[in-house]
Parts: sequence; structure tokens; C-alpha cells
Amino acid sequence: MKTTTFKTMLMALAMVFCTIAAQAIDKTTTKARAVIEKAAPDDWESYAKAAKMCIQKKVNLAEAKSWLDRSLEIKENAFAHEVAGDYFNINKIYDKAVNHYVKSMMLTKQSDFYADVSELQKKIERTKSKI
Repeated sequence: MKTTTFKTMLMALAMVFCTIAAQAIDKTTTKARAVIEKAAPDDWESYAKAAKMCIQKKVNLAEAKSWLDRSLEIKENAFAHEVAGDYFNINKIYDKAVNHYVKSMMLTKQSDFYADVSELQKKIERTKSKI
């Protein structure tokens, strides 16, 4: 009897955690879509920010990728390339991740030669070690 009660409680607890996780996923996607809805058609930064929100939570990745593509269509920018690197990294497409991180670093240095790109260098090193 105690084992059955324990299993029932464990299953109930698991369902609660799944519900909480699903709400967090919906919340992130909703917030990201709200950013896109408010964005001007040429607002490359909002598209990249919305994509980053989803990629960090590993939700809504297909739509996040389309937002990244749109951001880069509007303007070739370091931020979107870094986020694209993150996208490819979590999808285990490491060569593309490295390429995007390198593009991000080059664009950053192009706009400010003395900019700190140490975090990008770390991302490149960590990703290369997975290849």
C-alpha cells in the first residue's frame, strides 16, 4: 500500500513539474512573439533579441531560426551572428556555429577594434572542442 501511495505522489509531482515547464515555454514564446509584433519591419535587433530569448530556453527553435534569418537579411550584424552560433551549437551543427561566432567577432572588431571579444573566443574554443 505504501509503495502505491508513493508512486501516486511521485507521478503527481512529475505532472506538476511538467505543467510548470510547459507554462515557462509558453511564456518565453509569447514574450518573443510580442517583441516581433512590436518591431518595425527593418528592426534587425528585435528579431535577433526574440530569437535569443527562445534559443536560451531551447524552445520554439524553428521560429527563432526564421527570426535570425530575417535579422541578418535586414542587416549583417554581430549580435545575430552570435545568436546564430548559439542556435547551431545547441543543434550540434558545430562547424556552422564556429563560422557564425567568427563572423560575429569580425563584425565586432570591424566596428570597434578594441572591443572585448573574449566571450566569443571562448565560445569558439568550446565549440571547436566538440568537432
